[in-house]
Order: sequence, then structure tokens, then C-alpha cells
Amino acid sequence: MKVCTDSCLFGSLISSENIKNALDIGCGTGLLSLMVAQKNLESQITALEIDQNAVLDAAENIHESPFANQITLHHQTVQDFAKKSNKKFDLIFCNPPFYQNNLKSDKIDKNIAHHAETLTFNDLAECIDILLEEKGSAWILLPPFEMREFISIVEEKRLYVSKKFEVRHNENKPILRVIVKLKRTKAILEEISLINIYENNQYSPIFVDLLKDYYLIF
Repeated sequence: MKVCTDSCLFGSLISSENIKNALDIGCGTGLLSLMVAQKNLESQITALEIDQNAVLDAAENIHESPFANQITLHHQTVQDFAKKSNKKFDLIFCNPPFYQNNLKSDKIDKNIAHHAETLTFNDLAECIDILLEEKGSAWILLPPFEMREFISIVEEKRLYVSKKFEVRHNENKPILRVIVKLKRTKAILEEISLINIYENNQYSPIFVDLLKDYYLIF
């Protein structure tokens, strides 16, 4: 799978200070787990993935990285993991499949990655509720419409938005992705941060600042 710019931005925003145990739901080729591991060398990350080819890629990427001893990879659905594990996590992050009614690709791995049949929003909300520590946080990346739907579902689990970032390509484009931080404590969301990936036909200053530790071009 290709590495998406919005996924890289997501990884750079995830707060991992004082995190001991983190869970990556649908880790793909390991990008987010590796970014979080790089941020916090004391963290231990459990990475879940159901696509066999992605698991193989993630295993290689993790093994070749300096953070191999921090990440444990499982070829398993989060639904099964939540049923069998007694472990709780102080950080959960997920870029979930979000296409629910769109036409599907003829490539099975793309369908798994992008379509919500293998991990519905209800399933994801339930698993986060089961696996998240009382004072933990969960970070989610979705398109705007799907994020509104997901937030309405997680609020029924008493999980609330404490931070929100809206992402667009540039100032002339609509919101492309929304990133939220969820907590069990309800608070007033004072500000929504708007991030432009590009400004004046080049990466924006805020994007450069967020990704400078990860992008070699910076």
C-alpha cells in the first residue's frame, strides 16, 4: 500500500507523551506504529492487521527499523483481540476503513483497507470502549461526513472529542480529512485547528514543522 500524506500528518499529530501501552488498529504496513514508536522510545505498541500481505510488509518494516523491540504485530481483527485480551491501553489510534456504500475495487486488499464491512463504526466504537484505559485517549482519522457519523456513535459510549483537526490540501479546497482525539471525560471543545498541507504551491510551514522528524526532504 502507498503511504498517504494524510496518514503521515495523522501520525505526526498523535500525542504519545507518557504513553506506556499503545494499540494500532489496522496498522497496514506499520507506518503509524513506527511514527509513534519514534516519538516515544518508552512506549510498547500492539499492532493489529487482518490483511496477510500488509502483515508481511509491516513485519519487514518493523524488523528493519530501530524500533522493532517496541512493536508487537498480530495478524488478527480487533474484534477478536478485544474478546480475548484483558489488556487496556492508554493510547489507541486508528485510520479505519470508511467507504460504506461506494463502488468497490476489484482488488481484495484495497476493499479490506477502504470499506467498512470488515470493521464497522459500531464495532470500532465498541472495541475502543473495551480496550481503552479510563484516562486514555483514542485518535481517529476519517473524512468529514464519516467522522460526524462516527462521533455520534462513540458519544453513546461516553467517548468525547477533546481535540479536532480539519485538514485540506490548500486554502481553496474543501476539508479532506478530520482528525480527532477522544477521551472519556466530556469537555468543551474550544478550538478546531485547520491545517493546510500546501500553501503557495509548496508544503505549508505547519506541515513542515509537524513532519520534519519524519520526512527526509525537510
